[in-house]
Amino acid sequence: MSIHRTTVLPRVAFYGRTAEASDLATAALVLGGQYQQCVSVLPDGAITAVFSDLGNRPDYWRTPATLLLDHEREISRDGGLDDLLTEAVRPERRFDFVISTNVHRLSCDTATRTTLLRTLAVAGIEFLHAPEIRDGDRLPIMPWRLRSVDYIEVLTQLIRDGGHL
Repeated sequence: MSIHRTTVLPRVAFYGRTAEASDLATAALVLGGQYQQCVSVLPDGAITAVFSDLGNRPDYWRTPATLLLDHEREISRDGGLDDLLTEAVRPERRFDFVISTNVHRLSCDTATRTTLLRTLAVAGIEFLHAPEIRDGDRLPIMPWRLRSVDYIEVLTQLIRDGGHL
């Protein structure tokens, strides 16, 4: 008799954002690089949803419908940050974690970022990030390791930096 252990994959939503909006093809490639950075630190098949935006919140610009991986393969986009947040509070959501290359991808604005992190924390969703390591002006290269955001530490720092809860 053999015992088979089933490994439950984490259900992870990817979120990417870039200010590059002058050329949608370049933006799709930048977002694709962020996606690949995050996928590289997760088990195969862990990404269950893909969200991305261009520009800065709340005035996101036009967004590409897909993320471009290595100039050939494409990944379909499920929506933007607002769509991610809407799904996050639903009991039937497709993810229990959100991953990005940096917590600042959620928003450059401290108060907005604090609100977004609080929304995820209240929903029981852990925010993970695969830090970007840049090599000159090229796309990010491989991360050192996957990191989990400690909400208390992050929110405390955001408040110190002038954000509000």
